[in-house]
Amino acid sequence: MTQLSDGIDFHHSAPGTLGVEMEWMSVDMQSGKQIPAAPDVFAVIDETPRIKPELFTSIIEINTDIHTATPAAISQLRELYTQVDTILSSRHAALLATSTHPFSHWRDQQVSDDPRYAKLLKRLCWVARRFNICGIHAHIGMPDGDTCIRALNQLLPIMPVFLAISANSPFWQGEKTGLMASRIKIFEGLSQGGMPFYFNDWQDFEHCARRLMATGSIDSVRDIWWEMRPHPDFGTLEIRVGDMPGTCDDTAAYIAYVRTEAIAAMQIKKRPKVHPSLIRENRWRACRYGIHATMIDPFTEDLMPVLDWLEHRLEELAAQGADCDELSIVANRIPHWRQHGSGADMQRKIYANSGDFADMVRSMRNQDGWKQ
Repeated sequence: MTQLSDGIDFHHSAPGTLGVEMEWMSVDMQSGKQIPAAPDVFAVIDETPRIKPELFTSIIEINTDIHTATPAAISQLRELYTQVDTILSSRHAALLATSTHPFSHWRDQQVSDDPRYAKLLKRLCWVARRFNICGIHAHIGMPDGDTCIRALNQLLPIMPVFLAISANSPFWQGEKTGLMASRIKIFEGLSQGGMPFYFNDWQDFEHCARRLMATGSIDSVRDIWWEMRPHPDFGTLEIRVGDMPGTCDDTAAYIAYVRTEAIAAMQIKKRPKVHPSLIRENRWRACRYGIHATMIDPFTEDLMPVLDWLEHRLEELAAQGADCDELSIVANRIPHWRQHGSGADMQRKIYANSGDFADMVRSMRNQDGWKQ
């Protein structure tokens, strides 16, 4: 029998605190092609916890400090974006908010010079090389491990809605995928990717993680890439399912909704489990149709357009005493989504009008709303 190591400590955080990680692609201003511009950025500024390299030298990660409200996080993200974008603009490069590059190929991306990434590539081979994808990760503070697991369990049925409202990866290497959020299909290639599982409590998760480490399946909890996972070092529940939203306003609405649901999930003592087959079906519908999906209500099993479900859900959260300012950020974005769609819709419409990927990337940058 495999010998399991010692336990995993959960470093508690103030409940409901917020940290956000965003992965940005660097592109050539003229051609729109994905280019290895991250080293140019780090030649000007040192790597910091706020601005970090990623697996490929054409992707830059921007991270916030700990905040207690979405607007403060967005404000810092704008500042960090401006700092990086200013450096890139002097080199005829720019940041692009997308989860998959519309036409650049993963084979052309240069791997960052980092021992961890070298080890990752050695283990995952072709699967890791295809990871030319970007997302948004929201960390929500949890007081202890058991609460974190309870919140994860409660959020599992709602997780597909997070994907639907952030969907922003309709193209893959110049191909119309037919999907609104193709990024998660790349992640499914990982042994520890995809949907998380229900757990009884922190000890149950801890045993799972220790088993994976003891058998050489992972080196640490960081190698668990589920679409939602506990992050014991930070004391957070990390929600990773979201595509990189197409605009600043979409980002704010996504963060506010995720944070509101996570805070509500901490307060629920017990809710009947929704069968994983239903969650997987809704996840597929979000991947295929984004905000235009007709989802299966996980609690009633009625069919409902996802934005109708979201509006009803916001009313429920308001009745439960959720932060009205955070709810307003989400509610105020729904009319835009109904009329104009999400980032994936924006990409499709621009390309349908011009038929030119370079023009499409320029238009995406002009419409993303991040420049102050």
